[in-house]
Amino acid sequence: MTVKKNDHRCVLITGGLSDIGRAIARDFAQVGYEIVLNYRRHPDQAESFAEELMQQYRPQQITTIQADIQLREEVQSMFDRAYQVSDRLDVLVNNAGINRDHPFIEMTDDAWNTVISTILGGTFMCSQEFARRYSGNEGNIINIGAVTAIKGRKNGANYCSARAGVLVLTKCMALELAPNIRVNTITPGRIDTQELRTRYKYDDNNTRAEFEKDIPIGTLGAPEDIAKMARFLVETGKYITGQNFFVDGGLLMR
Repeated sequence: MTVKKNDHRCVLITGGLSDIGRAIARDFAQVGYEIVLNYRRHPDQAESFAEELMQQYRPQQITTIQADIQLREEVQSMFDRAYQVSDRLDVLVNNAGINRDHPFIEMTDDAWNTVISTILGGTFMCSQEFARRYSGNEGNIINIGAVTAIKGRKNGANYCSARAGVLVLTKCMALELAPNIRVNTITPGRIDTQELRTRYKYDDNNTRAEFEKDIPIGTLGAPEDIAKMARFLVETGKYITGQNFFVDGGLLMR
């Protein structure tokens, strides 16, 4: 969906159909940002969500773009299209991710390469294409991380390695892109998303209580908590770059 373009600030969100991606889109839309929503599949869902945003928040423009961010040519095409319809991009949120879980000794090259190229490679390519085109002095790149980048987990050597790479990439980009583009990572803790409800059976009250008991705040987070941090970093945290912010209820205090 595309509507008339104008000069409002614009945010591009990869993985825009995930619960966190949707929450970030809603949060920026409600304060007037133009939204460019990237997705890899399910165009009908993308169009439906764009309609929902337009009806609820009336942003000046919403654009949905299908692209696989592990492919350079599709990333370039996505940014070219975004600039055609918006004339500007002020914020990039690297939210897209993928899991291909296997025990370490059984993990295939394909499972390794797919996850690394999507999460780490996709963050690199999207950020590079954003930075190459950006000409202002208040740009922002927000990377969405994972606590497993710090602590690891079983059956996810590819995923954890990719997320850990994003943390270091954040610092490298922050050094090289300053002062015109600030770069930060937001690391969610146990957030109540559909993916984690399925993976960890959060819908079962007993299981949910087990996951909540070692969170100091005592409850799972919401996708909206991540969205609020993203907008804080863009609009308020003008003197912040190269940092990793845990939004995890105190689960991992570092």
